Amino acid sequence: MALLRSTVEDAIQAYQKYILQNQSEFLDKMSHGKSKAYSLLDRTINITFPKKQITALDDIMGAVASDFVSEVKAVQLLSLPQKADYPSKRVLLIGDKGVGKSWTVASIQQAWAESQPCQPRCIIVFRFCDLNEVEGKTTLRKLLKKQCESLSSVLTELLCNPQDVLIILDGLDEFNHRLQNNPPGGYFNIDTEAEVNVLVYSLIARDLLSTAQVLVTSCWNIEQLEFHKKYFDCILVMRGFTNDQLRRYCEVFYQKNQRAAGMYEYMTKHETINCLVSNPLNSYILCSILDICNCSQALMADVPVTHCEVLLQFLYSLVHCRTYKQSVVTIDNSETKQEGKLLQDTILKLGELSFNNLLSGKLEMKIDDLHNYGIDPDVLSKYFSNLILEKKYKGQSIFEFCHVVLKEYFAALYCATSLKDDAEELVKSLDLWCFGRMPQNQKSQYYLRSFKPEHTEAVYNFTRLLMGSLKARTDTKLWNRSASLTQPTARALVTWFKNCLEQGCKKSKLLNLMHCLFELHDSTVTTEVSPHFKHVDFFNISLGPLDLAALRYCLCHSAVVELDLRLCTIGDDGIKQLKDVLLKCKTVFVSSNKLTEKSAEILSDLLQDPKCRIETLSCGTNCFGARGAQFFWKALTKNRSLKSLRLYDNKITDEGIKNMVDCLSYNTTLEKLYLCANEFGDDGLKNIEQFKELKHGLKIVSKITEDEDLLLRIETQINELFSQSQEYNQEWLQTIMESILKDLGDESEITDQMMKTRVGNIKESIKQLLLKTKVVAVGSKSTFTTF
Repeated sequence: MALLRSTVEDAIQAYQKYILQNQSEFLDKMSHGKSKAYSLLDRTINITFPKKQITALDDIMGAVASDFVSEVKAVQLLSLPQKADYPSKRVLLIGDKGVGKSWTVASIQQAWAESQPCQPRCIIVFRFCDLNEVEGKTTLRKLLKKQCESLSSVLTELLCNPQDVLIILDGLDEFNHRLQNNPPGGYFNIDTEAEVNVLVYSLIARDLLSTAQVLVTSCWNIEQLEFHKKYFDCILVMRGFTNDQLRRYCEVFYQKNQRAAGMYEYMTKHETINCLVSNPLNSYILCSILDICNCSQALMADVPVTHCEVLLQFLYSLVHCRTYKQSVVTIDNSETKQEGKLLQDTILKLGELSFNNLLSGKLEMKIDDLHNYGIDPDVLSKYFSNLILEKKYKGQSIFEFCHVVLKEYFAALYCATSLKDDAEELVKSLDLWCFGRMPQNQKSQYYLRSFKPEHTEAVYNFTRLLMGSLKARTDTKLWNRSASLTQPTARALVTWFKNCLEQGCKKSKLLNLMHCLFELHDSTVTTEVSPHFKHVDFFNISLGPLDLAALRYCLCHSAVVELDLRLCTIGDDGIKQLKDVLLKCKTVFVSSNKLTEKSAEILSDLLQDPKCRIETLSCGTNCFGARGAQFFWKALTKNRSLKSLRLYDNKITDEGIKNMVDCLSYNTTLEKLYLCANEFGDDGLKNIEQFKELKHGLKIVSKITEDEDLLLRIETQINELFSQSQEYNQEWLQTIMESILKDLGDESEITDQMMKTRVGNIKESIKQLLLKTKVVAVGSKSTFTTF
């Protein structure tokens, strides 16, 4: 037994050595020798335990919220599930593209390979872009042998008791297959043959290696992720840079010299750039642009406002600016026409290859691939080394984009160049790529024929970058991003956007449509399309700063009838970012967004604005508190539009309604005020009751049972939740159900027999729902381990 253990440990050490030899060099190339420093930067992570163990109803009623926020370094990410005494065998890491998920994965594996003794015992990383290349049926053993050859001879021994093995599946959003469950009653082990999507599903659902630790990374808001969230014990949401984190990033990038302070000031003083650089990939690109051009501010005089503009400036800087002995040399293509033509051709050929790889899900490019498309590898090394890295595998050179977004951009630039002057073909392509609608009378272009309608989600970011590239015209500077759309193309896009909105879009498709309009950033198209956004529903869709920037831009000329942003995790910063949009809306839902008194103050200012159109404002289940409530009373002394205000479940105490009576006496428009599920004492409730008698035109709802419409809506939604509960954040669901139970109180005190029965039935349904959504964990108590 000791000899066997020694053999396994020797194989693990050989595997660690392989990682250090191969991955370290690749990471250093990506980070320009600063991989260690980047790995030590703090990142903001939201942590939720959606299935936290509940063993009795009393625990449910008194449970503390399991959601919290932490700042950690990338290599410490695995320590977060240990924050709660709860077994977390399946962990999900989600965030925007470019936020740093894959970098974190690489940092974790790198730190593990350097550690002795190592904990966990072994870390194995699969990238979904590599799994896309697996054809036909295979086994987990075969996949592992290919991924970690050093462990081939000891896989059986290593995985017979795999609780100290961590398997990381990186980039679910890049997977070209739908996750598929195994046949009922099927038994899985590492030698069971199945399609790769079945094997991945089995790992996530614990049908395969149930006691192993599994970490999955993905972009959020993709449909198959939402469907499979139920299998995860812990969900980690990686946020973009805060301003303080951005400052530290600039210091690392520029090694704490004066340029770091200048770059940080440049990024933060422009609102549009500050929003873009919350995404670390954009931070890297903008820092690289000024670094390549020796901080030449002239290059950045035209401030980028979209992701695509940032990428195009990066491409321009790589081609046109090179530094020789601290002096910037700008290449004039009029003198080097041959070189300029070569670069244009290379970019388009690379775009064509990237588009084909995008459809197949491949990230790597082999030498043969480059030769097949007429691409000179030396040109890539000379001009595009900041974009495309070369690595060796079994003596063969393999080229790979630093990030999948860069591959998507080259593919988008290629397709835009081909389609921008063919309005009919452009619209057909957009219908297919955005909505999966196959054109009836398509031309022979392979970019239509080779695409499968079920892949629309996988190319969302590509379609956005395509839109942003439609105005880029080839000229002496390669691509001029300030060019205008041709009139036929502009008219075709206006019609296309309008038709999409009239036909209605699912939430994720509507969000992608908004990003497309934002990246296009054409004032003529936007002016005509924006008024057609009438009903915007993103309920239960997480929205980041870039999503909100797109939303704000798209609604700039719209008088929205209803804007539903419940459960969108927008926070106080989101309310601040959207204040101009909210002002023009008729109905606004911003409940369950962890808003504080800061948001209450912003909303108060909006309500006092003479241009305010808001008639219904729902802000329930937030954290306004007493001070936040007072901001609303102040606003209602001046507001003349609001008819319904929902402040339920906002931790408002008696202190929060002290001046309510005086302020509301000046208001003549408010008809309904919802204050139920707050923290009023006897004195507060008494004051509310006295005011009800004085203000006959205003209905104040301090208890759920006082409003028939509200009670009926709760009854209906609770019944619906029995089949939909897994679609929602479980911590939020538990919190709001507990608030309702608390507000309903003891039904034995209700004198009306019918109401008494209804309340009793609602409470019983809530208790059953809470028990249904809480799973008592079984198996080992061990959590994710760290090193």
